[in-house]
Amino acid sequence: MDKLVAPLYDREADAVPGPFYVVKNQCIICDFPPELAPKCIRMKRAPNPSDMYCHVFKQPQTEAEFETVYEAMAGSCVQAIRYCGTDPVILTRLKREGLSHLCDALNPENQSEDARGNRQ
Repeated sequence: MDKLVAPLYDREADAVPGPFYVVKNQCIICDFPPELAPKCIRMKRAPNPSDMYCHVFKQPQTEAEFETVYEAMAGSCVQAIRYCGTDPVILTRLKREGLSHLCDALNPENQSEDARGNRQ
């Protein structure tokens, strides 16, 4: 598994550890990310709709799962799905697709570490 930088935001409750996460209290319950990436992202159901939210319940492991998570990141209307990992392949892909603003490792606050997690 790639190294992680400090996430810039809190994760939603019930999120699994790992590089992909949904920012706490940002989901607007559109169900779009879970529809795109059902093997990795799901809606936490609750009796009160205001208590519902998306969360990453499984980190992507296959190329197909990564593809769906990339689509969910790009298609999310509130862009609350983020990446705090340092895998150079994933970072390059997200940069190429115009999603670098969703990468915590590429944020100036975390620029004291290079793409491998080493201090510069």
